[in-house]
Amino acid sequence: MSISKYWADHSRRFAGLNFVYPVISRRAKGLSIGINCTPNGACSFDCIYCQVSSTKPVLPTVDEIISELKQLLSIYRLTNLAEYFLDVDEKDRKLKDIALSGDGEPTLYPHFVELCKAIREYCDTPLILITNAAQITEGLEYFTEIWGKLDAGTDDFLQLINRPKKKIDIAEVERNLKFIVSNFPLRIQTMLCKIPSNEEIDNYIQIVQRIYDENPKNLLGVQLYSVIRETAENFAKPLPREFLEKVKRKLLEKNSKLSVEVF
Repeated sequence: MSISKYWADHSRRFAGLNFVYPVISRRAKGLSIGINCTPNGACSFDCIYCQVSSTKPVLPTVDEIISELKQLLSIYRLTNLAEYFLDVDEKDRKLKDIALSGDGEPTLYPHFVELCKAIREYCDTPLILITNAAQITEGLEYFTEIWGKLDAGTDDFLQLINRPKKKIDIAEVERNLKFIVSNFPLRIQTMLCKIPSNEEIDNYIQIVQRIYDENPKNLLGVQLYSVIRETAENFAKPLPREFLEKVKRKLLEKNSKLSVEVF
C-alpha cells in the first residue's frame, strides 16, 4: 500500500490520547508527533483549504500535553509504532520531529511559552512550529525550525485563500516572516490550491526574495504543496504537480541559491 495513504490521513486520535498524535508527514519526510494545543480551532485565518474536521471547546493544560507526549514517546520507543503504521517501512517510521500544529494556530495557545519550555526540558527531539505567521509571539527561541505560511503575493489573494478573521494584510505577513528569518531558522510553506495569475506569482516571488535578503542563511527553504485531504471549501482543489514545478522554476530563476521542494 502506498505511503501516500498516510500523508492523506492525519488523524488526531491515537491510543486514547486527546492532544498528541503521530503522523507520517510528507514534508517532515517521516514520522512526526503532532501537538494539538488549540483543539478549539482558534486561528486568525479561515483558510479555504483548512483540513480541520472537528474541534473541542476545552483547551488542554501544559501538564496534560506533556503527560500525553511522554506516553506517546514511550510507545514509540517500545514499538516504533509498527502496529499502528502496519505497511510503512521502518525508515519511514523514524521520528523526525515534534510539531506544534493541530486544529488551530499554535501561537494563540494561552500557555504557549510555558508549553515550549516544558517540551524542551523533557526531550531534545527537533521541535517545529507550524504557524500562519499572522502574529508574532514570545517563545520562538525554543524551536529548531519555524515553518511559516506564505500563500499569497497580494492582499486580494490573501483574502481569497486565507480569509483573515481580523485586519491582516500581506505586508504584515511579510514583516512577520522577515522578523522570524532575521532571528530564527525559517521554512516558508506555500499551499497552492487555486491557480494564481502570473502577476500574483511574480508578487509572491518578490516577497520570498525580500525575506531571503533579510537573512539568507536562516531561510532553510520553500515548500510548495497542494491539497491532499478534504478541505473546508470544495473549490480548493489539488493542483497538478506540473504547476507546482513551474512555480519552483520561477523561484529558482529569481534566486538559484534557494532550496525549493515540491510535495
